[in-house]
Order: sequence, then structure tokens, then C-alpha cells
Amino acid sequence: MDKGVFHRTDEGTPQGGIISPTLMLMTLAGLEQHVKSTALSKGQRVNFISYADDFIVTGHSKEFLVNEVKPLIADFLEERGLTLSEEKTQVTHIDDGFNFLGFNLRKYKGKLLIKPSKPNVLLFLRNLRELIKKHATIPVNDLIKLVNPKLRGWANYYRHSVAKKTFNYISHKLFEMLWHWAKRRHPTKSRRWIAMKYFINRKGQWQFHGWRKIANIDSQFNLVQIAQTPIKRHVKIKSPVTAYNPEFADYLKRRKQPDKCRNAWSTPVSPLF
Repeated sequence: MDKGVFHRTDEGTPQGGIISPTLMLMTLAGLEQHVKSTALSKGQRVNFISYADDFIVTGHSKEFLVNEVKPLIADFLEERGLTLSEEKTQVTHIDDGFNFLGFNLRKYKGKLLIKPSKPNVLLFLRNLRELIKKHATIPVNDLIKLVNPKLRGWANYYRHSVAKKTFNYISHKLFEMLWHWAKRRHPTKSRRWIAMKYFINRKGQWQFHGWRKIANIDSQFNLVQIAQTPIKRHVKIKSPVTAYNPEFADYLKRRKQPDKCRNAWSTPVSPLF
């Protein structure tokens, strides 16, 4: 259905369609068990993590992953009419790191840190820059309404990772974009005039803002400060827990209180690498 009109689909699935991830999960069903059982039969241990058509296989030996696991996966996919993307497939050491689902996973002196990946950071900034340039003449409030949801969504996706420095970097770059946007609108005005009109100094941080009326009173309409997004560590849920089992109702309730949940229920989980 598109705009109320039905279009018959003879074959295929649209790229990015909501059914696509489900079909990929069904197609790749059994791959994890196949890889793990084969590795165990050869005295090796591997881990398998997947999300739709993206997956990671970790192991102790690069040679085993290249010579045994990779051909095994290629044969599994070939039976289903699929092939491995040579461009996206790589074998690397955890000390060198790799990107997965927009995150960079890497060990620094034996400590695993998960950060926003550099390509995703640059892509996000490029999209913000294009958005701001495209709307060079719209009112300040309308620009803030366009940018705020993007900042909130991006920050919420990465707020469980080691992202504080990244948030500060994006905040700095966004300030530069908005400053150029404001200067372009008022080429004859001084820097001080532009700063007083579009920015407010909050404890040394210049915050972009507009004005709106609430109950006939002028109030500030502020841009989201992504640099102030709190980092909240994610506590992994216990694997047998389901919301449909009353036995876990108290556990799920306590998870809404992260500190108590972490102390009472979680157990240390060793990294997969």
C-alpha cells in the first residue's frame, strides 16, 4: 500500500521494508548452531552474535576463522541463494577493533570499550550540516524543531556506550554550523549582536535558542544540549526472563531502578573477546 493505493508485488521484498529483517532471521536460522557445533567438533570455541543480516563470529585463532569458519558460513549462505559481502567481511583482532551496528568495539590495554563508530559520527554531522544549510532562511524555532529530534534520537542510541567525548565533539561542531548559519543571515551585524540574538551563555557554554509564547509569556525554546546527555550503563537482562511469566514481574519492576537492579540481580559478564 502506498498513499492508499494497492500495488501488486509479484516478487522480491523492498529494500528497507519492515518485513526484511524478519525474513533474514528466518533465512539465517540455524547458522549459529551450525557454526558452534562444527567448531566444537574440531576442538575450537567460537561466539556468534547476530542482528538481522549483520553478524560477528569471534574465536581464539585467526587461522581457524579464515580457513574453517568463513568457508562454512559461505557454504551455508550459498544453499540459500546468498553470498558474503567481501567489502564488509573482515577478520581482525579485538585490539585493532571493528565496527558493528554503528559502534566501534576495541580493547585498549586489555579493557573492552564500545564507542560510536567514526563513520557514523561523520555521517551524522554531514546530515546535520546539510539540514542546516538547506533551511538557511527558516525561523529559529522551526530549525530547532528539525534538529532536536535528531539529536535526541542519536544520543539515546549511543548513551549506553563510551560516548561522552563524542557527544562533546558533536556539540562543538554543531555550534560552528549554527554560528555560520546565523552569520549568513546577518552579514552586516557584529559578532556580539549575533551572539546576543541567537545564543545564551550558560556556565561558559553557548546554547542556541529561540523564543516562544506560553500563556502570553515569552519563554526560551532551546536546542538540545547533546553534550549534557548522561551516560547510563546498560544492565543485561537475564536470558530466561519474559514479560509473560508472572514469576519475573518483580525482576522487571526492579529493572526500572537501575542501581538497585544492578546490585541485586546482575552478575559480572566476561567480554566475548
